Amino acid sequence: EMAKFEDALKRNDEDMMAYRESIVTLKEELSSYNEESMNVHTQEVEKLRGTLGEARDGLNLAIRNLDQIQQEQGRRMARMHVIADERNHHTNRSIRSRERARALEERENTLKERVAELENRPQTIDNNRDDLTNKVISLEKARDVAGDDLAKVESELAITTRALKESEAILGEAREARAHAQALVSSGQEQLNNIIAAITEQFSVPPNELKDQATAVDIVNNETLPTLEPLKANKERFVRERDQIGPVNLQAEEESVALEAELGTIFKERDDLTQAIEELREGIAKLNKEAKERLTNAFEIVNGHFKELFVKLESDDPLQSGLEIFAQPPGKTLQSLSLLSGGEQTLASIALIFAMFLTNPSPICVLDEIDAPLDDANVDRVCNLLDDLAARGHTRFIVITHHRLTMARMDRLYGVTMSEKGVSQLVSVDLNQQLDFLEAA
Repeated sequence: EMAKFEDALKRNDEDMMAYRESIVTLKEELSSYNEESMNVHTQEVEKLRGTLGEARDGLNLAIRNLDQIQQEQGRRMARMHVIADERNHHTNRSIRSRERARALEERENTLKERVAELENRPQTIDNNRDDLTNKVISLEKARDVAGDDLAKVESELAITTRALKESEAILGEAREARAHAQALVSSGQEQLNNIIAAITEQFSVPPNELKDQATAVDIVNNETLPTLEPLKANKERFVRERDQIGPVNLQAEEESVALEAELGTIFKERDDLTQAIEELREGIAKLNKEAKERLTNAFEIVNGHFKELFVKLESDDPLQSGLEIFAQPPGKTLQSLSLLSGGEQTLASIALIFAMFLTNPSPICVLDEIDAPLDDANVDRVCNLLDDLAARGHTRFIVITHHRLTMARMDRLYGVTMSEKGVSQLVSVDLNQQLDFLEAA
């Protein structure tokens, strides 16, 4: 390490000697530099400065000419694209026309064949017509014969049908009469069985013996007993009265007391419920009244404060006030910007922004999809305006767009692609160079 330091010191000494020699040389040159040579150098510098200014002016003029040439190339490039599109369109139309002509030729051939077939058709039709006429005559004769037979059969069928309907009606009446008679017999038999059962149950004797007992005589008292009919009527009356009274309820008194207690409880609950409903209605009315009064008072207080504060906040200073824009598109009346359509609002906004931009331009201007709500004609007008603004100064316009017409009018295109998911790549195309290549071709 000491050897390194010694070498470094040695090199430093050598450098110091060289610097000293340079200083001596420079001092000698400085002493030999006089005032006359300084004036010569000054004149040369001024001359060079004048030449430099002329060169700069020429450079600025060349830059402007270059910009105009580039703009003209851009317009030519756009025109070339339009011409290429029209050429493709005409080519497609030519291809479709040839296909259409081929189809028409095929159809013409088909129609010619059809016409030839139809020209031979009348003779065939005449021949077929004669055959068909003969067949029709023979078939009409057969039809007349069959019609006569059919009429005869239909008349016989009508007679048979009427006779069948009359027989069915008679048979239906007989069936109904038999069913009615059977029903009467069954009903009578059932009633008879019920009477026999009732007599047997009530008098404990069969009906055939009841007649003998109806005229019985009390031998002991030598009196005739009453007949059976009054006794039967009294018995039926007593039975009905007993049925009306119903069975004897041994718990009727206890149930009556329980019902009276329950009825009293229901009446009391009804009174309490009625009173609660009245109190609830009074409370609702009171709350509505109080809420209405509070809302009215609060609104009046807020309205008063708003009037006072709004007057204080409003200012006559233009820096503190807003800006209302009125525009009059062609064919429309003068109206506010907010009442215009979307495209008209966009055009008016672009005009206002560019007017402020011309007042205080900047080197770079970024326009983000200003042509989105515009049609092709208005997009072309906006592109022409951008060309004029670019020709006036040194501003570079960066336009973000998806419109093909705007892209065709630009000098350079930058596209962002994503060939892989999550990986973006930048692709650029210089339209001026492409136009030069096309012109050279």
